Amino acid sequence: MLSKKRQFITWLVGLIMIPLLFFVVFYLTAPAGLFSEPSFYVFIFVGALVALFPIEVRGATLFLIASVSISVFLAYGLFAEMVVTMIATTVVMKQMRITREESYRFPMNILLFQIISILSAEIYYLVNPILLNPLNYPYNILSLTVYLVASITLNRLFLYVLATEWQKKVYGKIINFEYIFSLFSVFYAIPIALMILHLRNIYSTFGIIIAAFPLIGISIIFKLYFSSDSQNRYLYKVNGLAIKLNEQQNVKKIIELYLSSWNNIFPVDTIYYCIIREDQKIEKSMVYHNGHIVECKESLDPISSHVILEEYWFKSDMIVYKSFEEWPEIIHSVIDYPAESMLIFPIKRAESVIGFIGITDPKRKAFSKNMLFVMPVLHNFLNNALANAYNFEELKINSRTDHLTGLSNLRAFEQNINKYNQTRPDNRISIIIIDLDYFKDVNDSFGHQAGNELLKQISILLSTFVYEQEKLARYGGEEFIFFVPNKTPDEIIELAESIREKIEKTAFNTHNYLDDRELVTVNITASIGVATYPDQCSSIKELMMLADRAMYVGSKQNGRNKVATINEGDIINERQAILEPDKTY
Repeated sequence: MLSKKRQFITWLVGLIMIPLLFFVVFYLTAPAGLFSEPSFYVFIFVGALVALFPIEVRGATLFLIASVSISVFLAYGLFAEMVVTMIATTVVMKQMRITREESYRFPMNILLFQIISILSAEIYYLVNPILLNPLNYPYNILSLTVYLVASITLNRLFLYVLATEWQKKVYGKIINFEYIFSLFSVFYAIPIALMILHLRNIYSTFGIIIAAFPLIGISIIFKLYFSSDSQNRYLYKVNGLAIKLNEQQNVKKIIELYLSSWNNIFPVDTIYYCIIREDQKIEKSMVYHNGHIVECKESLDPISSHVILEEYWFKSDMIVYKSFEEWPEIIHSVIDYPAESMLIFPIKRAESVIGFIGITDPKRKAFSKNMLFVMPVLHNFLNNALANAYNFEELKINSRTDHLTGLSNLRAFEQNINKYNQTRPDNRISIIIIDLDYFKDVNDSFGHQAGNELLKQISILLSTFVYEQEKLARYGGEEFIFFVPNKTPDEIIELAESIREKIEKTAFNTHNYLDDRELVTVNITASIGVATYPDQCSSIKELMMLADRAMYVGSKQNGRNKVATINEGDIINERQAILEPDKTY
């Protein structure tokens, strides 16, 4: 978007130069009685009619006005050609649905075409006396070819300079498909222009209208062809992105790739990624704008407060809004940037809507039929990729998580401790193993469901002792295991004693599932074993075994509700361990 200052300068220069150039060219080139010639107005009408069929060629908008421009130039001179081109250009730009913020493009393009018309005419007047006319036709075809090629080339050069130097945006290569396609117009534009003049000489103004039919027919054919080509190119790019999406197994990375890739396929302004939380509130999670993704985590109103989203929630289908006036008023709070057109796509999981993608553009009717046909295809690929990623993440979590308590399982715990030891081999590593005393009595007295409730509550209590790199896991049954780095053996014993005291002093509430689910209070104690590497053992593998032996032999077999430790190499028999007296608690 051009800055406000440059927009003002563009308008100022246009308002001064456009009428000035018209006046000068009219004074120098306009034939007498031009405005009383019916054919002149028919030329204007035909030019405007052709402009109603703009052709989208790989992101660029072209219109086949060259034949009308050449014929009116040869019939009435430069001024008449400038008038016809200006009106046709205005019609095309209206077709492009230019917004108020982009209205500066009207004076910029009209002035650009004026300058191109003047320079192309000067080139024609310069070469026409020099170039041979091998066909002895009233109009020199070689001179007209030079005129048309000069006009096309100058247009391309001026647009490149305006885009890169004035608008400060990427324009691409000067010589590209659009330029080559425009040069191709030499083969039909000049013959049609000469046909228009010939029929005009025979049938007057009616001859111009007759000659306009093949020109409009060619415009429609090209429009349909390039519409199909555009759709195929969209689908090709969409398939490429779909492959990349399916290669990802992380939900966040899929969303980021999806948002950042849109502008490589479809010309859009802003994309919003919102999720619908379990409490039915909308959370605006990411916004893509001007090539950047911003994470916002902004909590909005409940889904039921947004009419547009509520409709979307139940329909689970694409919603299209062509202009700002069509939006329900309450949706305005979701939008951060000026917009007219809006699309909403559902994000689904197991046939339920869990979020949505909102796409906005400052232009009215910004989304073409081809885009509206292909965009849902891309979004289906997103939903499939997200479904795979969600399933993968769930599988990954389930393979590393205890389903009852939500803590890590033993496999994940061992991976964490080994990874830590590999990256920090010189650091102390301590293990605390916690075994609940007489837990079987809870199951026998109140039912296994009561025991499960107790395990959940104790896992929450133990989690309050976990900080930073420390890890807590369910060791199995009623046992828990705690990994703590960078603490001395005495500090670990002190921490373990704090855990033991907390469990002992806490009254846990559960239900008696064997007797009408009566609420009961359960008090329980824990036997705890601790060990520290390398102070008490020589390997990580031995560390867990040592802590486990300390818990069983030092605590369980010595009255329970204790914290115990044991050194590697101490002799242990089935009933009793030889423990240092000051190391048993």
